[in-house]
Amino acid sequence: MDQCTINELFKNISANNDQAAFKAFYNHFFIKLLRFSFTVTRSKEVAEEITNDVFMHCWQKRQSLTDVKNPQVYLFVMARNKGIDYLRKQATSRQVPLPENDDKIEISFESDPEQLMITAEMVRKMEFTIHQLPPKCRTIYILIKQYDLKYKEVATILNLSVKTVENQLAIAMKRLTQAVNFTLEKI
Repeated sequence: MDQCTINELFKNISANNDQAAFKAFYNHFFIKLLRFSFTVTRSKEVAEEITNDVFMHCWQKRQSLTDVKNPQVYLFVMARNKGIDYLRKQATSRQVPLPENDDKIEISFESDPEQLMITAEMVRKMEFTIHQLPPKCRTIYILIKQYDLKYKEVATILNLSVKTVENQLAIAMKRLTQAVNFTLEKI
């Protein structure tokens, strides 16, 4: 779905109370927002709750959202803020859950001839390397490479400078390149 279609759906939701547009909008962004919320909270249950809260907020406040210029960024910023609020509440109640090592962020690769040549071992190594990135670096990598967001959009979502986003992505790409080179040497 391109940005114009997304903007049109959001306009129909906010200006016309269009339930079909909301359903299409929800279906398009639910998994992306769920994965992003998981990267912030490291909890599947909390990520699901945050994602549902974000969409509920969008529907309930739809008439006041007519001025939103980029709905995708709006969703991610709201999810980030809700995730941070959750983490703050956990920290103040001294019940900070430790990240679960068993949970893996699902990385999807599009099928094209070049990627069909990637071995299963290389994919596992890349997933492991992405999982081992520092949280901010991992989040930036996923938002740019998996969700196709622009640097400026990611900077807005994470409240960072564009330069920081560029630097963090460079770190992620360097580590992934090293992981892939290591894997190729073993083959």
